[in-house]
Amino acid sequence: MAQLAREEREGARPVVETGSGIGRRGVAILAAWTLVAMLFAGQAWFAAQVRGEPLAWARASAIWLVWAAVWAALTPIALRLEARLPLQRPRLLGALAVHGVASATCALVNLALFALAAPVIGATQVEPTWLGTFSRLLSTTLLLNLPVYWLIVAAAHVERLVRAAREKDRRQLRLEAQLADARLQTLRTQLQPHFLFNALNTISVLMHENVDSADRILLQLSALLRRSLDSTDAHEVTLGEEIGFLENYLEIEQARFGERLSYQILIPDQVLEARVPNLILQPLVENALRHGLATRAGPGRVEINADRQGDSLLLRVVDDGRGLPPAATERVGLANTRARLRLLYADRQRIDVRNSDAGGVIAEIELPWRTVT
Repeated sequence: MAQLAREEREGARPVVETGSGIGRRGVAILAAWTLVAMLFAGQAWFAAQVRGEPLAWARASAIWLVWAAVWAALTPIALRLEARLPLQRPRLLGALAVHGVASATCALVNLALFALAAPVIGATQVEPTWLGTFSRLLSTTLLLNLPVYWLIVAAAHVERLVRAAREKDRRQLRLEAQLADARLQTLRTQLQPHFLFNALNTISVLMHENVDSADRILLQLSALLRRSLDSTDAHEVTLGEEIGFLENYLEIEQARFGERLSYQILIPDQVLEARVPNLILQPLVENALRHGLATRAGPGRVEINADRQGDSLLLRVVDDGRGLPPAATERVGLANTRARLRLLYADRQRIDVRNSDAGGVIAEIELPWRTVT
């Protein structure tokens, strides 16, 4: 959030254009005015042909290129003035007044310079003296030149609005990304204490039954937590890393359940490099153990498998427990898993938890196929 605030402050400062930026803008201005000149020249030449008047293309081009060249030279001045006095509140009236004077001044400068070049380029409205030519141009084309300045200012104003809207969108996207990252971190920190409590409870039970087993499980838990902390900032890990974490977790759980628990992990080697959310399988396996096998009188089984299906990775956790009761309330771990998947993949993911026809529960997660490379 501090980063965003800093970006907001920096975004409010005037932009200082570099030499290359100024050069690019100059080229763009020249290109735009050259295009305008050619369009006007083409219109003048075509109109002359329709009326049967002799007007060479070179002459028409020269007349309008000179007119456009003067406006091209005046455009940076208009743009700088618009940047200092934008047409927006709270100084809108003052800006309008200044730009009104500037538009008249620029139009007069354009006509004055065009009057100098008029005899050379063969313009039609030419008098014996410069003052005569200027006066004639003033009386016939002043009102046509005044809007040109306002068109330049309007274009600059629209460009600023578009740039501001884009920057606002970029800041909004950065904010949403940071908020999503914060939510993901919160969801993961909710999972880790929950898992830690269950593991410590297992060790506590073993301390009264088998101290050596409790000591061994405590070492495994230490290694497991170290591995978890090493990947705290990683929202995604490889499936191989996730399975390694899950194997350690299942070893700890098997110390408690003993012969009542058996498990099998069936993962093809070719999918081990797929990227998956960190700690995505542990809540599903925990649900299978705590709310499936723990309520059984006899031994139970958990199977974890994964496979690639086109552009998707399918993860599945299956148990042969008692199944989901009617109108069961979703547990914290599963609810967090759903939220994490939505944040990471939006609508490109699917999670489905349902009763199996053969008994027990099937939990499936479908993710977009992605690898490290």
